[in-house]
Amino acid sequence: MSAFAPSLTSRSGLRARVAAGCLTTALALALTACGGSADGGQAGDAVPGPSALADAEKPVTVTLWHGLGGAAAQALQNEIDTFNKANAGKIVVKASFQGNYADTIAKYTSAVRSGDTPSVMISSDITSGYLRDAGQTVAAEDLAAANPEDLDLDKLRPAARNYYTADGKLLAVPLNTSMPLLYVNDEMLDRAKVDRSTLGTLAGVAAAARKIHAALPDVKGIDQPLDGWWFEQLTAAAGVPYCTPDNGRKAGGATALSLTSEPQRAAFGTMAKLYTDGVGLDTGADGNAALSAFTAGKTAMMLNSSGAIGGLTEAGMKGYSALPYPLSGSPSTAGAAIGGAAMWVDRTGHSAAEQVAGWKLISYLASAEAQERFSKASGYAPINTDVDNSATWKSFLAQNEPYAVLSKQFADTPATTATSGCLTGAMQGVRDAVVPQMQQAFSGKKPLDSAMKAAQEAATAKIEDYREQAGQ
Repeated sequence: MSAFAPSLTSRSGLRARVAAGCLTTALALALTACGGSADGGQAGDAVPGPSALADAEKPVTVTLWHGLGGAAAQALQNEIDTFNKANAGKIVVKASFQGNYADTIAKYTSAVRSGDTPSVMISSDITSGYLRDAGQTVAAEDLAAANPEDLDLDKLRPAARNYYTADGKLLAVPLNTSMPLLYVNDEMLDRAKVDRSTLGTLAGVAAAARKIHAALPDVKGIDQPLDGWWFEQLTAAAGVPYCTPDNGRKAGGATALSLTSEPQRAAFGTMAKLYTDGVGLDTGADGNAALSAFTAGKTAMMLNSSGAIGGLTEAGMKGYSALPYPLSGSPSTAGAAIGGAAMWVDRTGHSAAEQVAGWKLISYLASAEAQERFSKASGYAPINTDVDNSATWKSFLAQNEPYAVLSKQFADTPATTATSGCLTGAMQGVRDAVVPQMQQAFSGKKPLDSAMKAAQEAATAKIEDYREQAGQ
């Protein structure tokens, strides 16, 4: 999911959806070719430590692939330039943009087959299951243990660390992290006499949407992108897993989608009824369309990525507030799931010195100093908790309230099974199966229970196909 970038088109572009939709089978076939273990590294290989880099012929070249665009891409390159300057004569990082996230993972899949993968891969959240299964990488937890002078994993925010952890081991280090938020038009809420203290729960948001539409008939109460990420968010905010067992976080991985539990039924039903009753505005799957409707005053509230902050700023919108994503479950177990991308160190075909040099780069990019600069420039939330102690960061948050809301939500989100999200290499196929069914339910063309059951069955079939082709 995009962060605060001025445009959300990278998430909803047709080319990205078409490319990503073709990946599930290709990814599974690549797994059968590479034969790696499912623990984030090749079984039996020792994890290199500082001596591997100290003894290497200098400089050591690190190749990095990423799918970041716009301000985030420039912010990343700025940090890489700083790292290269600090490590002149020792490490040289060569970064290259591979297209959007879907293009990047497609190229990586081809590289797995050809044996020409990059030293470090920055890949989107939903590719984590495939990268885990591919066994081409070395787990971040193992690299941190072997190189104790570098990144302290305890400094990573629990919600971010939780998302990229499986079987109790951190597989990758998050770089750029976004979350969903609730945006409200302050003037419209005042006119409708909405009590903002009620907007922390999904039921409260739904009641407010109805109250707004009743008081302001020409305004819809709420809108949101109706793509796959949002059904996952409603599930995490209800405090239940999206796939079984254990959201795919234990040995063996996910075997089925879980979309028909009572907490999900209640959450989906609450939102779907807003749309079928004409209280919500259906803007389709495009995050930009939802944002445009909100900025135009067609809706008084909007559920959207933290990326919408940049879009609202670019549109020149004033008089809005960002609030935490509403929950329908207990705050102790429920919360928003993160989006964004993480950094993976490739092992297969890369020397020990290259792996350690790659880890040095990741440790730098995840440091408090680099994360603060990167976050200010790109709009993503900083993943290093030491940023919270920075006087310059505190000053920035004081002047940018929506960012402060996101930062607090990120820090407050519990690291639970529900908020970890579903980990499966079939994740794109799952979304492709879920979205059309749920869109029919939200448009009133299909009963909600029928849509949920059909989506669950179709998505489970995608997971089963992936597992069969991957030999799991």
